[in-house]
Amino acid sequence: MTLPNSCLDIDPPMVESCPKGVVLQGAVNAYSTAAQELCSVALSLGNRGIPIHLALQSPTEVAEAPVAAPARVELEKLAHQKLNVPESVLYYGSVPTSWNLDYYGSYRVGRAAFWSDRIPRAWVEPCNALDEIWVPSEFHREAFAASGVALEKMRVVPIGVDANLFRPGLEPLPMPGRRKFNFLAVTDVHGRKATELLLAAFLREFHADDDVSLTLKMPRHTESQTHLAAELAFFIEKSLNLDLAKCAELILLEENLPRHQMPRLYAAADAFILPAHGESYGMALLEALASELTVITTRWGAALEYLNDDNSYLIDLEELAPVPFADEFFPGHRWANPSAEHTQKLMRRVSANAEEAKGRARKGREQIATKRDWSVVLPRWESEFRRLLG
Repeated sequence: MTLPNSCLDIDPPMVESCPKGVVLQGAVNAYSTAAQELCSVALSLGNRGIPIHLALQSPTEVAEAPVAAPARVELEKLAHQKLNVPESVLYYGSVPTSWNLDYYGSYRVGRAAFWSDRIPRAWVEPCNALDEIWVPSEFHREAFAASGVALEKMRVVPIGVDANLFRPGLEPLPMPGRRKFNFLAVTDVHGRKATELLLAAFLREFHADDDVSLTLKMPRHTESQTHLAAELAFFIEKSLNLDLAKCAELILLEENLPRHQMPRLYAAADAFILPAHGESYGMALLEALASELTVITTRWGAALEYLNDDNSYLIDLEELAPVPFADEFFPGHRWANPSAEHTQKLMRRVSANAEEAKGRARKGREQIATKRDWSVVLPRWESEFRRLLG
């Protein structure tokens, strides 16, 4: 990868005429949490007076970013900002195996997170090659250190959420099939999301005559939505041995929504549920809390830094278990096995006790808005970058 539009490609005498700042490397056109965070950091720090250069992997990347049009304009400006790269901080905001370590600045920083109690072996060397590694939580710091990343290189820099964008009271996204009480899961086909456990718990607890639905928001893959729906139907009928005609309402939403449309998805739900084996960033949990949804999720991982029994419903663990070889090839890694039975009980409790659930949701919204909103978190990021810029 090159760093286009920077002072790398001009004559040496002109380098000093450019300001030093922060070169941000990573994708902005993906629907990942890392891409969302990179966009937020770039736009916010640019507005705080820190010169930013956005190093793009392709000239069309900003145009493809799932952000509102005004944000695209600002990102395009940052992509054309010239910096004195040798005097600047190089920041890597993608997975460590994609970091281009051929370039040097005054300081090199990597941002990473993983969902088990270890990180992939291939991450350790690039992490130790940089000056600092910024992780979102103490949970991640311990996992990276246990895998061989130098402890002195790591700093905890929390992730933020836009609590003004994700807020209660918005117009809900149209949701055909939605019942009086609607659970929402932003999930995937990957094993760590425990989508099969969620389906089993929901369909065993609720039936067709219950005025309850579950919306599965799943990212678009190469297969068609019809094909995915058929796979889910096969699992329900063959693995769970259930009659689809007698099952509670399932809504499959396989659409890559622009980020500014996601708040309306949360507004169409009453509760958010994610009985995952492990989460890297837990951005959807933050968004759900900010949207004042009742949250049900696994009692394990980095999210416990902001989730508790006062602001959410935490699923008990059966055990911490090795990641199955057939699912992920990460020897020595462990993840959480949430209790399917407790998942069922919490779903029933939340749907049957609206006032209690709303009370926890209000506490969650208040705590996220005051402690995790980008307006609160960004000063920490700014301070860290100014420290390195000197």
